[in-house]
Amino acid sequence: METHAFKYPRQKINGIWLIIAGIAMFLLLIKYNGYPNIWPFTIAYVLGMIWQLNPKTREKLAVGPGTMEQKKWSNFSIFLLAILVFVSFQFFADDYRTCWLLIILAVGVHFLPFIPVHGKLMLFLSISLIINAFIGLIITNVSLDVFFVIDGLIKILFGSIFIKLSPTNF
Repeated sequence: METHAFKYPRQKINGIWLIIAGIAMFLLLIKYNGYPNIWPFTIAYVLGMIWQLNPKTREKLAVGPGTMEQKKWSNFSIFLLAILVFVSFQFFADDYRTCWLLIILAVGVHFLPFIPVHGKLMLFLSISLIINAFIGLIITNVSLDVFFVIDGLIKILFGSIFIKLSPTNF
């Protein structure tokens, strides 16, 4: 039996994860004392990460293992995100709107190193998220919720595209 190696074996998992992350963004619309309630978002995000990294998920939905090079890019991307989010909190924690928009920007930037892992479509995802964040940083009289919704919709759209384009293993 011939096996075929796919260049981006985890596109389906990435697509589902993006949809989960997009839904998590909508949970930021839930308010506590007038501010985004981070707990529903955090719970959905963490559960999504646990699901995504679970070996059973990867066994069922991936069409093969990632390469060592892809693992290095993935690790670098997560490290980059952690640093950028830390910097956002360090310097802008007192301005929740700017802090959240910088986090959205950081997420957009951290998708760039995922291009070798999931393909060139990640570039367009990244650009879309970065533009959304920049518009929010520039146009300050528009509700932060608008940018949460746009961010969530972008992730859900690209997640759906990744699922549709991904090779299937069943």
